[in-house]
Formats: sequence, C-alpha cells, structure tokens
Amino acid sequence: MNNTSFNIFTFPIWWYSEGLQLAWRHMASNWRNVLRSTGFVIFFRNMAQPLYGDYTRSGRIISFFLRVFLLLFLLVWTVLRLAGVVLGFVLHLAALPAILIMIIYQVFSILV
Repeated sequence: MNNTSFNIFTFPIWWYSEGLQLAWRHMASNWRNVLRSTGFVIFFRNMAQPLYGDYTRSGRIISFFLRVFLLLFLLVWTVLRLAGVVLGFVLHLAALPAILIMIIYQVFSILV
C-alpha cells in the first residue's frame, strides 16, 4: 500500500493487484522452502550411492530398493505439502468474492 488511498472502494483493486503479487511471492517462497526442506532434489541425485558406504552387491541392491521406497514416500509428502501451498493461493483468490457474497446475503436476509 505505497502512497495509495486505502478505502472500501479501492480494496478489491488492491486485493487483486498488489495483494495478489504479495500472495504469489509468498507462494513461490513457500514452494522453494518445501523443496529445500524435504531434500527431494538432493535425495534423488544420490540414488546410486550405497547407504553407509556398503559397496557389496547385496548392500547396493538393498540400498537402491530402500531409497526407492523412501523416495516414493518423500514424493507423496512433497506433493501433499505443495498442494497445501497452492490451495492457500487459490483460497486467496476466492476469499474476496466469498466474503462479498456473504455480506450481500446477510444484508438482504436482514431486509426481508
């Protein structure tokens, strides 16, 4: 809200201009933080490395299948967290119309 008049008439314009930019930046930041905190990219890069430095054939086979299992679990967890981030952005888009509809509904239900 840089040097702009902030009132009830300019609020919807701000919500879908500057407010939407802020929400988009927040979503992008959360997206990067989710990918960084789960370590999905690093985990995927190290799929071929054996666990605990066990370079025997059985150690490599066990390590690979264990990492595939962990990678699937991590993928599901990452997708769920990213879906939450996207859902927050979609809720930001839908919040203002929902609030306006509820206000109109309340005003007209009182008048009837």
